[in-house]
Amino acid sequence: MSVAMLPGIFSGTEAYYSVRPTDSQLLPRFTGKRGRDQPMRTLIVGAGRIGMHLIGYLSLNDENQLTVIEKKGERCKDVSNKYDAIILNEDGSKLDILKKADASQADLLLAATDDDRVNLATTRAAKKDFGIPRVIAVANSPKNKVRLMQAGADVVICPVDLALRDFENVLSKDQSITLMYRSAENLRVAEAIIPLNASLIGKKIHEIQLPERCRVGLVCRDDAFVFPEPELELKSGDKVLLLGDAPSVARTVELLRSSESD
Repeated sequence: MSVAMLPGIFSGTEAYYSVRPTDSQLLPRFTGKRGRDQPMRTLIVGAGRIGMHLIGYLSLNDENQLTVIEKKGERCKDVSNKYDAIILNEDGSKLDILKKADASQADLLLAATDDDRVNLATTRAAKKDFGIPRVIAVANSPKNKVRLMQAGADVVICPVDLALRDFENVLSKDQSITLMYRSAENLRVAEAIIPLNASLIGKKIHEIQLPERCRVGLVCRDDAFVFPEPELELKSGDKVLLLGDAPSVARTVELLRSSESD
């Protein structure tokens, strides 16, 4: 397990760890999180295409206690026929309905309707009126991502952004693959493959002049991974995991893939 202890880590800070499966039990020492004796109480507002998928996914874990709020009766019947959940055929953006659903007792709220106005109102109420610890909201339109964050969402998921990322990966599959992109922080996590003719082959990590806001997180080699120690030499075929702001990661990908003839 590799952990970099950095200054300025506060409550609410998101940290990413590189962990071998055999070391996963060590994470609580660093995160301070303990196991739960009670079920995870999750409130899902919206049982459309995205909401229904989330309900199905969360239902796979018996530790999840699900409550679903959905305006359309047919969708409520569909949820009732397929999953074990408390279902309210109501408008999840209204305070009295959220109160009826015991929102103040929820550990997690997912605002997943196909109407961003409803998701905004639900997110705002979840944080301001009910103090739900974690709120994840869907932004059907990219222009509403910032508004949802301002309303109190801890995480905003935009299906349009995800689709565009997939297109970019297909179009640039010979260069890099974007594994994660967080627009609010301008954070990109990408994987780049070192080509046969790369000019950096044989160079050590500490010899590479990376952009200031980009770091090498892992190097995957021969069906295994190694941590990027300063003395590690790059080889052809290495898959290099990069973390940083989007422009810096893009420049690093170009650097890693540049050839002697460039």
